[in-house]
Amino acid sequence: MTELLEGTVDVRTGADGQPVAIRNGSVWGRVAEVVNTWRVETDWWRTPVGRDYVRCLLNDGECVDIYRDLETGDWHRERRYD
Repeated sequence: MTELLEGTVDVRTGADGQPVAIRNGSVWGRVAEVVNTWRVETDWWRTPVGRDYVRCLLNDGECVDIYRDLETGDWHRERRYD
């Protein structure tokens, strides 16, 4: 089962730009593994959407999808997997 999430999230990245920690409330969770990455670029004929998605396995066993908006650079929460 998955839970859709929304809103921005604080993310610490390594030298390669990949997430190494994600903040959940007041607690930082370490990224144990980046499982997958992909880019979405769509709707160029209207308002362009460009996002770099990252699926992260956190050190507490939680799996989350986050994305970085290519225009603003902001990180957003997308989904949490059970």
